[in-house]
Amino acid sequence: MKTVSLNTEQAPPISVPLRFFAVAPLFLVLAALILLSGTDNPFSDPHMPALLAATHCITLGFMANIMVGAMQQILPVVIGSSMPASRLTAWLIFLALVSGALLLPAGFVLGLPSLLNLAWPLLLLAFLTFIGASLISLARSSARNATRTALQLSVCALAVGLTLGALLAHGYATGTVLPNVGKLASAHVSLMLGGWVLLLIVGVSYQVVPMFQLTPNYPKWLTVTLAPAIFVSLLLNELFLLFQPETHWPVVAAQGMFWVLAGCFAVATLSVQSRRRRRVADATLSFFRLGMVALLCSALLAMATLLMQVVDRLEMLIVVIFLLGFAMSVMHGMLYKIIPFLVWFHLFRGGVKVGIPNMKEIIPERWMWRHWWLHLGTLLAALFAPWWMTAVWLLALGLLLQGIVLGYALFTAVKVYRRTLVRLEQA
Repeated sequence: MKTVSLNTEQAPPISVPLRFFAVAPLFLVLAALILLSGTDNPFSDPHMPALLAATHCITLGFMANIMVGAMQQILPVVIGSSMPASRLTAWLIFLALVSGALLLPAGFVLGLPSLLNLAWPLLLLAFLTFIGASLISLARSSARNATRTALQLSVCALAVGLTLGALLAHGYATGTVLPNVGKLASAHVSLMLGGWVLLLIVGVSYQVVPMFQLTPNYPKWLTVTLAPAIFVSLLLNELFLLFQPETHWPVVAAQGMFWVLAGCFAVATLSVQSRRRRRVADATLSFFRLGMVALLCSALLAMATLLMQVVDRLEMLIVVIFLLGFAMSVMHGMLYKIIPFLVWFHLFRGGVKVGIPNMKEIIPERWMWRHWWLHLGTLLAALFAPWWMTAVWLLALGLLLQGIVLGYALFTAVKVYRRTLVRLEQA
């Protein structure tokens, strides 16, 4: 594991990122219960309240908590610049984000505009605080590398996507008819998933993949150009989407450019992973590889859809593969590497070098493999969910079990940390 370039002395207390990680599995359970609550297939219409609620449980409750928690660690350790008033900022973001992520799905499912009107200001507060603190941290960092660039562009995409999301939530709650609401929703989804999620994963991968998976570094030309090119393709896509040109080919070109770049990232990651120094099978690596294969599949399917101009439910399937297959797989893999590392690191830097558990002892490898197989089954069910109600139930069951498994793994890691800390203090 390569840790030479890390600013480990600036790492925040372990409680700062862990509080975000700890609540994330609960939202997988909540998403599963929402999908199981109705009798109709929620994938039959992208505007179904149950689908909107479950999707935001996954994106806001699960993924956003993991990404925001990871940024609390990445900015000081990798970029070398902490967030201003880091502990206070973390608590403010955490409380507002969790509250908003609970109220928004509740508002969709229960059909209560009052809950939505409570949710979107809280989420706006959480993300504006996060965006402001992140940009300040990135601006005063002395690092000038590809990870910093990707994180900056990711936060900028989040800012624009957040604005559109707040407008949509306010319009949904108040019944206000927004102009081009369908295009605004598409722009919101593409900026949040293609910008905020993909660019953050790209930037973090530049550091995490070589460090934890013992691979060669990504090619220099790729790290310099990929994130800016993805960001430009997203901006072009939003401009063509909101200001429809006379022909559809500019839209096809912009979207095609994005998916080609996303596919290039997947291929590059699989390529460097194939040349890793350690050949032993690894569950976290398998999560990551599954994510890259899913990203490549979603890119190929999107390109075919663009060329054939076929919509139907294929667009929804592309989002499902991207969201559950790519983003969730990679986040599971990162969590199972980052959390044991955090536990080991915070015990080790206490000054005691003897009696600290090995990283593989913090969360057992067999538990990670069980989760991997469970996640693979969930993803297979998700592929048929837009057409088959039984697959929706299997998908919900898979998300429910994944939330329980991941929550237990996190609980195990925390228990190991506390037990070891007490033993070392007594010694």
